Amino acid sequence: MTSFEDASRLVLDYLQAQVPMGFWTVSRVIDGRQVYLAVTPDNGFGLDVGDGPAWEDSLCREMWVNGAPGVAPDISRVPAYASKGAARTLSVASYVGIPVYNQDETLFGTICGIDAEARPDSFTELAPQLELLGHLLSVVRNLDGRAVSLARRLELTLQESETDALTGLRNRRSWQRACETEQTRHHRLGDHASIVVIDLDGLKQVNDRDGHAAGDAMLRRAAGVVRGSSRQTDVVARLGGDEFGVLCPQTTASQVAVYADRIRSELAAAGLSAGIGAATLERAGNIAETEATADAAMYADKRRRQAGRV
Repeated sequence: MTSFEDASRLVLDYLQAQVPMGFWTVSRVIDGRQVYLAVTPDNGFGLDVGDGPAWEDSLCREMWVNGAPGVAPDISRVPAYASKGAARTLSVASYVGIPVYNQDETLFGTICGIDAEARPDSFTELAPQLELLGHLLSVVRNLDGRAVSLARRLELTLQESETDALTGLRNRRSWQRACETEQTRHHRLGDHASIVVIDLDGLKQVNDRDGHAAGDAMLRRAAGVVRGSSRQTDVVARLGGDEFGVLCPQTTASQVAVYADRIRSELAAAGLSAGIGAATLERAGNIAETEATADAAMYADKRRRQAGRV
Protein backbone atom coordinates (compact mmCIF):
# COMPACT_ATOMS: atom_id res chain seq x y z
CA MET A 1 0.00 0.00 0.00
CA THR A 2 1.25 3.48 -0.88
CA SER A 3 1.87 5.49 2.29
CA PHE A 4 0.42 8.94 2.81
CA GLU A 5 3.94 10.37 2.63
CA ASP A 6 4.58 8.72 -0.75
CA ALA A 7 1.16 9.75 -2.06
CA SER A 8 1.76 13.35 -0.98
CA ARG A 9 5.00 13.48 -2.96
CA LEU A 10 3.29 12.02 -6.04
CA VAL A 11 0.49 14.58 -5.83
CA LEU A 12 2.93 17.48 -5.48
CA ASP A 13 5.06 16.23 -8.37
CA TYR A 14 1.95 15.98 -10.55
CA LEU A 15 0.68 19.42 -9.57
CA GLN A 16 4.02 21.10 -10.13
CA ALA A 17 4.17 19.56 -13.61
CA GLN A 18 0.56 20.23 -14.59
CA VAL A 19 -0.33 23.34 -12.55
CA PRO A 20 2.95 25.19 -11.93
CA MET A 21 2.84 27.45 -8.89
CA GLY A 22 5.61 29.06 -6.90
CA PHE A 23 4.86 26.71 -4.02
CA TRP A 24 2.80 23.55 -3.48
CA THR A 25 2.41 21.80 -0.14
CA VAL A 26 0.48 19.07 1.59
CA SER A 27 -0.20 20.40 5.07
CA ARG A 28 -1.81 19.33 8.31
CA VAL A 29 -3.80 21.55 10.65
CA ILE A 30 -2.83 20.78 14.23
CA ASP A 31 -2.43 22.62 17.52
CA GLY A 32 -3.41 25.98 16.03
CA ARG A 33 -0.97 25.78 13.10
CA GLN A 34 -0.96 24.78 9.47
CA VAL A 35 2.16 22.60 9.28
CA TYR A 36 3.74 21.73 5.92
CA LEU A 37 4.25 17.95 5.71
CA ALA A 38 5.59 17.90 2.14
CA VAL A 39 6.61 20.76 -0.15
CA THR A 40 7.81 21.26 -3.69
CA PRO A 41 11.62 21.55 -3.59
CA ASP A 42 13.42 24.77 -4.46
CA ASN A 43 10.16 26.70 -4.29
CA GLY A 44 10.13 30.42 -4.86
CA PHE A 45 9.07 31.27 -1.32
CA GLY A 46 11.90 29.59 0.59
CA LEU A 47 9.43 27.45 2.56
CA ASP A 48 10.26 23.98 3.87
CA VAL A 49 8.79 20.99 5.68
CA GLY A 50 7.80 21.98 9.21
CA ASP A 51 7.10 25.60 8.30
CA GLY A 52 3.60 27.04 8.16
CA PRO A 53 1.50 29.90 9.47
CA ALA A 54 -0.78 30.10 12.46
CA TRP A 55 -4.14 28.65 11.42
CA GLU A 56 -5.81 32.00 12.14
CA ASP A 57 -3.55 33.66 9.54
CA SER A 58 -3.86 30.95 6.91
CA LEU A 59 -5.61 31.37 3.57
CA CYS A 60 -6.70 27.74 3.87
CA ARG A 61 -8.68 28.63 6.99
CA GLU A 62 -10.74 31.10 4.97
CA MET A 63 -11.36 28.39 2.38
CA TRP A 64 -12.42 25.79 4.96
CA VAL A 65 -14.14 27.81 7.69
CA ASN A 66 -15.64 30.71 5.76
CA GLY A 67 -16.21 29.17 2.34
CA ALA A 68 -13.80 31.36 0.36
CA PRO A 69 -13.10 29.98 -3.14
CA GLY A 70 -10.72 27.02 -3.36
CA VAL A 71 -9.22 28.44 -6.57
CA ALA A 72 -8.48 32.16 -6.51
CA PRO A 73 -6.63 33.34 -9.66
CA ASP A 74 -6.24 36.83 -8.17
CA ILE A 75 -6.59 37.10 -4.39
CA SER A 76 -6.83 40.90 -4.58
CA ARG A 77 -10.40 40.25 -5.72
CA VAL A 78 -11.12 38.09 -2.65
CA PRO A 79 -10.94 40.38 0.41
CA ALA A 80 -10.90 37.42 2.83
CA TYR A 81 -7.63 36.25 1.26
CA ALA A 82 -6.03 39.61 0.56
CA SER A 83 -6.35 40.61 4.22
CA LYS A 84 -4.64 37.51 5.68
CA GLY A 85 -1.27 37.98 7.33
CA ALA A 86 0.30 35.00 5.55
CA ALA A 87 -0.68 36.39 2.15
CA ARG A 88 0.81 39.80 2.89
CA THR A 89 4.01 38.38 4.37
CA LEU A 90 4.68 36.19 1.32
CA SER A 91 3.28 38.61 -1.31
CA VAL A 92 0.82 35.99 -2.54
CA ALA A 93 -1.14 36.91 -5.67
CA SER A 94 -2.90 33.61 -6.52
CA TYR A 95 -4.04 30.72 -4.34
CA VAL A 96 -5.34 27.15 -4.50
CA GLY A 97 -6.65 25.28 -1.45
CA ILE A 98 -8.00 21.72 -1.46
CA PRO A 99 -9.25 20.02 1.74
CA VAL A 100 -7.86 16.68 2.87
CA TYR A 101 -10.33 14.90 5.13
CA ASN A 102 -10.19 12.61 8.13
CA GLN A 103 -12.37 9.52 8.03
CA ASP A 104 -15.17 11.38 9.87
CA GLU A 105 -15.09 14.19 7.27
CA THR A 106 -13.40 16.64 9.61
CA LEU A 107 -10.40 18.54 8.27
CA PHE A 108 -7.03 16.79 8.37
CA GLY A 109 -5.22 19.44 6.32
CA THR A 110 -4.96 20.76 2.79
CA ILE A 111 -3.21 20.62 -0.52
CA CYS A 112 -2.21 24.24 -0.99
CA GLY A 113 -0.62 26.20 -3.81
CA ILE A 114 0.45 29.85 -3.88
CA ASP A 115 2.16 32.06 -6.42
CA ALA A 116 3.47 35.62 -6.51
CA GLU A 117 1.70 36.28 -9.83
CA ALA A 118 -2.03 36.44 -10.54
CA ARG A 119 -3.54 33.89 -12.93
CA PRO A 120 -6.22 34.29 -15.63
CA ASP A 121 -9.87 33.65 -14.77
CA SER A 122 -9.72 30.36 -16.72
CA PHE A 123 -7.60 29.03 -13.84
CA THR A 124 -10.85 28.25 -11.99
CA GLU A 125 -11.60 25.50 -14.52
CA LEU A 126 -9.04 23.35 -12.69
CA ALA A 127 -11.25 23.12 -9.59
CA PRO A 128 -12.88 19.68 -10.30
CA GLN A 129 -9.52 18.06 -11.05
CA LEU A 130 -7.99 19.53 -7.91
CA GLU A 131 -10.92 18.41 -5.73
CA LEU A 132 -10.49 14.85 -7.05
CA LEU A 133 -6.83 14.90 -5.98
CA GLY A 134 -7.92 16.04 -2.52
CA HIS A 135 -10.41 13.19 -2.18
CA LEU A 136 -7.89 10.60 -3.39
CA LEU A 137 -5.27 11.83 -0.92
CA SER A 138 -7.90 11.72 1.84
CA VAL A 139 -8.52 8.03 1.07
CA VAL A 140 -4.80 7.22 1.26
CA ARG A 141 -4.43 9.20 4.49
CA ASN A 142 -7.22 7.27 6.18
CA LEU A 143 -5.99 3.87 4.99
CA ASP A 144 -2.50 4.73 6.21
CA GLY A 145 -3.93 5.90 9.52
CA ARG A 146 -5.73 2.58 10.01
CA ALA A 147 -2.53 0.68 9.25
CA VAL A 148 -0.71 2.74 11.89
CA SER A 149 -3.43 2.00 14.45
CA LEU A 150 -3.24 -1.75 13.79
CA ALA A 151 0.56 -1.67 14.00
CA ARG A 152 0.40 0.08 17.39
CA ARG A 153 -1.90 -2.67 18.70
CA LEU A 154 0.53 -5.32 17.51
CA GLU A 155 3.40 -3.58 19.28
CA LEU A 156 1.49 -3.64 22.55
CA THR A 157 1.13 -7.42 22.29
CA LEU A 158 4.87 -7.84 21.66
CA GLN A 159 6.06 -5.80 24.61
CA GLU A 160 5.99 -8.71 27.07
CA SER A 161 9.36 -9.91 25.76
CA GLU A 162 10.85 -6.49 26.40
CA THR A 163 9.73 -5.87 29.96
CA ASP A 164 11.65 -4.63 32.98
CA ALA A 165 11.42 -7.46 35.52
CA LEU A 166 11.23 -5.22 38.60
CA THR A 167 8.54 -2.77 37.53
CA GLY A 168 6.69 -4.55 34.73
CA LEU A 169 7.29 -1.58 32.44
CA ARG A 170 9.08 -1.71 29.10
CA ASN A 171 12.86 -1.89 29.25
CA ARG A 172 15.26 0.43 27.42
CA ARG A 173 15.54 -1.83 24.39
CA SER A 174 11.77 -1.77 23.94
CA TRP A 175 11.74 1.98 24.50
CA GLN A 176 14.30 2.62 21.77
CA ARG A 177 12.40 0.45 19.29
CA ALA A 178 9.13 2.22 20.06
CA CYS A 179 10.75 5.65 19.67
CA GLU A 180 12.26 4.74 16.30
CA THR A 181 8.89 3.46 15.08
CA GLU A 182 7.11 6.60 16.25
CA GLN A 183 9.61 8.80 14.44
CA THR A 184 8.88 6.94 11.19
CA ARG A 185 5.15 7.51 11.69
CA HIS A 186 5.74 11.14 12.50
CA HIS A 187 7.48 11.73 9.18
CA ARG A 188 4.75 9.86 7.30
CA LEU A 189 1.68 11.54 8.78
CA GLY A 190 2.94 14.57 10.68
CA ASP A 191 1.51 13.33 13.98
CA HIS A 192 2.94 15.12 16.96
CA ALA A 193 4.72 12.94 19.51
CA SER A 194 6.09 13.95 22.89
CA ILE A 195 8.48 12.47 25.42
CA VAL A 196 8.45 12.84 29.21
CA VAL A 197 11.53 11.92 31.27
CA ILE A 198 11.10 11.32 35.01
CA ASP A 199 13.98 10.91 37.47
CA LEU A 200 12.98 9.95 41.02
CA ASP A 201 14.34 11.86 43.99
CA GLY A 202 15.93 10.08 46.92
CA LEU A 203 16.32 6.47 45.72
CA LYS A 204 19.97 6.24 46.80
CA GLN A 205 19.10 7.55 50.27
CA VAL A 206 16.34 4.97 50.64
CA ASN A 207 18.67 2.17 49.51
CA ASP A 208 21.40 3.31 51.94
CA ARG A 209 19.05 3.84 54.88
CA ASP A 210 16.43 1.09 54.50
CA GLY A 211 17.98 -1.41 52.11
CA HIS A 212 17.48 -2.32 48.48
CA ALA A 213 14.17 -4.05 49.12
CA ALA A 214 12.76 -0.69 50.20
CA GLY A 215 14.31 0.96 47.17
CA ASP A 216 12.75 -1.64 44.89
CA ALA A 217 9.37 -1.05 46.51
CA MET A 218 9.80 2.69 45.86
CA LEU A 219 10.54 2.03 42.18
CA ARG A 220 7.50 -0.24 41.83
CA ARG A 221 5.29 2.39 43.49
CA ALA A 222 6.59 5.09 41.14
CA ALA A 223 6.12 2.82 38.12
CA GLY A 224 2.51 2.22 39.13
CA VAL A 225 1.86 5.95 39.41
CA VAL A 226 3.38 6.75 36.03
CA ARG A 227 1.61 3.86 34.30
CA GLY A 228 -1.68 4.81 35.93
CA SER A 229 -1.30 8.42 34.79
CA SER A 230 -0.75 7.42 31.16
CA ARG A 231 -3.01 6.47 28.29
CA GLN A 232 -3.16 2.94 26.89
CA THR A 233 -1.39 4.09 23.73
CA ASP A 234 1.51 5.71 25.64
CA VAL A 235 4.78 3.80 25.93
CA VAL A 236 5.99 3.77 29.54
CA ALA A 237 9.48 2.44 30.23
CA ARG A 238 12.06 2.16 32.95
CA LEU A 239 15.13 3.60 31.27
CA GLY A 240 17.49 2.49 34.01
CA GLY A 241 18.10 3.06 37.71
CA ASP A 242 15.58 5.60 38.96
CA GLU A 243 14.70 7.05 35.53
CA PHE A 244 11.48 6.51 33.61
CA GLY A 245 10.33 7.62 30.17
CA VAL A 246 6.91 8.09 28.61
CA LEU A 247 6.45 8.30 24.84
CA CYS A 248 3.15 10.01 24.06
CA PRO A 249 1.94 9.58 20.45
CA GLN A 250 -0.30 12.25 18.93
CA THR A 251 0.47 14.64 21.80
CA THR A 252 1.30 18.30 21.28
CA ALA A 253 3.55 20.50 23.42
CA SER A 254 0.60 22.05 25.26
CA GLN A 255 -0.95 18.64 25.94
CA VAL A 256 2.26 17.07 27.24
CA ALA A 257 2.78 20.02 29.62
CA VAL A 258 -0.58 19.22 31.21
CA TYR A 259 0.32 15.54 31.38
CA ALA A 260 3.69 16.26 33.05
CA ASP A 261 1.94 18.37 35.69
CA ARG A 262 -0.49 15.51 36.34
CA ILE A 263 2.36 13.04 36.85
CA ARG A 264 4.01 15.41 39.32
CA SER A 265 0.78 15.78 41.30
CA GLU A 266 0.07 12.06 41.38
CA LEU A 267 3.63 11.23 42.44
CA ALA A 268 3.30 13.75 45.25
CA ALA A 269 0.02 12.13 46.33
CA ALA A 270 1.94 8.83 46.55
CA GLY A 271 4.64 10.43 48.70
CA LEU A 272 7.17 10.65 45.87
CA SER A 273 8.95 13.45 44.03
CA ALA A 274 10.95 13.59 40.83
CA GLY A 275 12.61 15.78 38.28
CA ILE A 276 10.34 15.88 35.23
CA GLY A 277 11.09 17.18 31.73
CA ALA A 278 9.10 17.07 28.51
CA ALA A 279 9.72 17.81 24.84
CA THR A 280 7.76 17.47 21.58
CA LEU A 281 9.03 16.04 18.31
CA GLU A 282 8.99 18.75 15.65
CA ARG A 283 8.46 18.03 11.97
CA ALA A 284 12.10 18.56 11.00
CA GLY A 285 13.56 17.03 14.17
CA ASN A 286 14.29 13.48 15.30
CA ILE A 287 13.31 11.41 18.29
CA ALA A 288 16.82 11.23 19.78
CA GLU A 289 17.01 15.04 19.91
CA THR A 290 13.55 15.14 21.47
CA GLU A 291 14.57 12.71 24.22
CA ALA A 292 17.76 14.69 24.85
CA THR A 293 15.73 17.89 25.15
CA ALA A 294 13.33 16.25 27.61
CA ASP A 295 16.30 14.90 29.60
CA ALA A 296 17.88 18.36 29.77
CA ALA A 297 14.55 19.83 30.91
CA MET A 298 14.34 17.17 33.63
CA TYR A 299 17.79 18.09 35.01
CA ALA A 300 16.89 21.78 34.86
CA ASP A 301 13.74 20.98 36.86
CA LYS A 302 15.83 19.17 39.48
CA ARG A 303 18.18 22.13 39.80
CA ARG A 304 15.30 24.57 40.22
CA ARG A 305 13.70 22.51 42.95
CA GLN A 306 17.00 21.92 44.74
CA ALA A 307 17.52 25.69 44.70
CA GLY A 308 14.10 26.14 46.31
CA ARG A 309 12.41 27.51 43.20
CA VAL A 310 9.22 26.08 41.70
